[in-house]
Amino acid sequence: MQQDTRLSLILKLENIGPLKQFQIEIKPGINIIKAPNASGKTSLVRGLASMFSNQIPPSHLLSLDEVQGKIVVIYGDKTYVKKLRRTSLGSVTASGTTLPFSDSRAFDACVAMAETSVVHKITGGGTVFREYLEVLSYGKYYSTIISAAQELINDISRELAGPSFERFESIPLLVTELTNLYLRREQVETKIANLKAGREDNAKDVIKKKQETEADLLKEENGLSILKAELHREEEKIKQLKEFLELTDDSAKVTARLRESIASSKKKQKEIRKAIIKKSRHIAYLREEVAKLEKEREEKLSLKSDELKSLEDEVQRLNEAINLKEEAIQQAEKIPDDDPRYGGRLVIEVRKDLANRIEWLNKVVEYYQDKYMRRMASAKLRFNRNINRAFKELMLKGFENIFLDQDFRLNIIRENGVHQPVETLSASEKLTVSLMLMLAAKETFLPDFPFFILDELTLSYDSARFKQILNYVKRHVPYVVVTALTSEERGEPTITYEA
Repeated sequence: MQQDTRLSLILKLENIGPLKQFQIEIKPGINIIKAPNASGKTSLVRGLASMFSNQIPPSHLLSLDEVQGKIVVIYGDKTYVKKLRRTSLGSVTASGTTLPFSDSRAFDACVAMAETSVVHKITGGGTVFREYLEVLSYGKYYSTIISAAQELINDISRELAGPSFERFESIPLLVTELTNLYLRREQVETKIANLKAGREDNAKDVIKKKQETEADLLKEENGLSILKAELHREEEKIKQLKEFLELTDDSAKVTARLRESIASSKKKQKEIRKAIIKKSRHIAYLREEVAKLEKEREEKLSLKSDELKSLEDEVQRLNEAINLKEEAIQQAEKIPDDDPRYGGRLVIEVRKDLANRIEWLNKVVEYYQDKYMRRMASAKLRFNRNINRAFKELMLKGFENIFLDQDFRLNIIRENGVHQPVETLSASEKLTVSLMLMLAAKETFLPDFPFFILDELTLSYDSARFKQILNYVKRHVPYVVVTALTSEERGEPTITYEA
């Protein structure tokens, strides 16, 4: 989330490390915080970082002799407060709000101090950064799921090899025999289907003719229904005309028309009745034809009935054998009743259940391994690209290349093409490599995060290198916070600004 970089930030600390009451303003650009040793520089940095990352333990923030503490940040028109409290058991708890751009990964990518994972690893001679990229790219979520699923698979596999399942060697044999019966029944059923299909082919002409006759019959029956409905309408029409005739006066003209309509309707009824009789006779004929064709179809289908009956009898025998085999499996030894998880259950059921679980878990592992490999490959590619960019922009002398290889191992190449082990680097070179990796991580995974903090890590640099690094960071980050040691013996931290 890109923040408004024109805003200043007010940081207020209460009982944080040696700082009892302290306030400081952080502006866009470079903020250099200077103070003597043990005056609260690191506590100030930790307090600020705790407002956007949860990786600072509350116990590292609260003053040792205090019960309560507080961190307040005023950013824009809003105030964010984190309260610290020491419990009766001595532990420290934290509650409150964090800054709007908070990110759990920000500490590892944007806070360069001795306890940061990259700095700690490089200064200790560490070279493998798989876990670092897992956390920053969220690949850790996938690897955690994979590890959990694999652990469950191992647990279930050990359970299957346990004593509860050792004595049931006969069950696989029973299952094999049952499977063979199933296969035999399937073969016989296939023969029956083929035989019936051949008989159907033999009767297909009759079946087709019967279907056509049935279609004609349906058509004629629909026509008969229409004629009966039409006859009913004409009968109703005559009834209504007769009622009108009774209501008319002696007007010869109206009476004549009504009588003509009645006569016409009677004539039409007579024609409809004739059509109904004719169609009814035809329907009766079609029904007889359908019955004859059905009888003929049954006669044709009855061919090869002896062979069919023999096969059907065999299927029945196989079904009986299958039933007996299934009963044998069901009557096989069960898991002991005193088993805490599967007491009294059939072994084959439990094995099937556990096998299904393993199959499902293997699919989970396969799916998330693919997701993990894709994410990590992409993360490493982008990370190396940004390391290379930082390397070129800083124009570091003495180095030819720095990159992570396929095993996520850090490779440092000198100008002469020789690999140099991390542990043989000088103190300032280790810090430079650490900063390059962190800056590359920020550009790769948190490009919009507005802060970068350096806590006394530039002490080993000369002023020119120090300025070079700060200017590089300033070009990529809106707010840069740097702590530096002064020669004074005591005093609170002070701040200077460089836009």
